[in-house]
Amino acid sequence: MALKHVNIAVSDVVQTKAFFETYFGFRCLELKGDSIAILNDADEFILTISNFKKGEIPQYPADFHVGFVQESPEKVMEIYQWMKADGIDVGKEPRKYAGRGTMSFYVPVPGNFQIEVMCIVE
Repeated sequence: MALKHVNIAVSDVVQTKAFFETYFGFRCLELKGDSIAILNDADEFILTISNFKKGEIPQYPADFHVGFVQESPEKVMEIYQWMKADGIDVGKEPRKYAGRGTMSFYVPVPGNFQIEVMCIVE
């Protein structure tokens, strides 16, 4: 079994769509105004971002996040530096988490939730 689809409620569909297209190579399959965008990536993962309740900002728990696994520590650092150069508040530099065997950083997404950009390290 593989998780191949997630829908995330966001406060701004268009801005969130642009974020995922820019930094993670998603392409938009369909955009219906500011209600929903259907995106996919090179691995055929389908990410939908929606805002059906206009004017309502979705509230996620403080520790809620979605992870985007990269192939190497260098790629994680490249994305971190790219976002930072673009003025995104990327917070702390990527670091290794020995107990999990990962290297990652967390960043807020324009749609009012958080993602983890990570890779597996040995």
